[in-house]
Amino acid sequence: MFLGITEKEHWFDTYNFYSSRRFEFSLNDIFDKDGEYLINGELTIVAEVEVLEVVGKLDVTEVTSTIMETMDVNGFQLPSSQVGFMSYLFERHPEIASEFRSKNPSLRAGFMSLLFSLIESLRHSPYKLDKDDLAVARAALGSMTEAGFKLDWLEKKLDGMTEKKEKEEAGETRIQEIENELKDLKQKCSDLEAELEKEKSEVLAVKAPISFKDVI
Repeated sequence: MFLGITEKEHWFDTYNFYSSRRFEFSLNDIFDKDGEYLINGELTIVAEVEVLEVVGKLDVTEVTSTIMETMDVNGFQLPSSQVGFMSYLFERHPEIASEFRSKNPSLRAGFMSLLFSLIESLRHSPYKLDKDDLAVARAALGSMTEAGFKLDWLEKKLDGMTEKKEKEEAGETRIQEIENELKDLKQKCSDLEAELEKEKSEVLAVKAPISFKDVI
């Protein structure tokens, strides 16, 4: 059996899949040569939908724009969250950007963001940074120095971090070696203690008095 749909006005939405009354007709009716459904041996089904009114919007992407508040610090537009820290930085090192010549606001802000991230990363203890982290930090420092920033003080800090990291890794290696040696020594001590107990048992057995029955 096939289903047919009668005409009917209805609101269509994603929650309604059927909206009209249905009627049924058999396959015999469809394939009847004298019927009205077959044309040149082919069956064509046409669905016509007439849209009277569209309610709502389709395919509309909601765009939310976030405006970041910035403030000027020594000629650099910085996020408000960084203003306090970077202001203190310029107080400690007023010459830091004295030879940085770029006037591009985006480039200036980008370098300041890079400097902020670099300092943040170097605040961590050496054990939280690996060699790759220090290599990335040194590359970032190099690019800022080439751009004209005076970062001798930060380079010394990075050198100190690198030295501490090397000492840390060397110390961890030595600790592992000592632990392995100690493990071997403990095993040797355990083996020697077992051998000692065995020897004591044998000596006690030799020292044991011989009974009358053992003699005769």
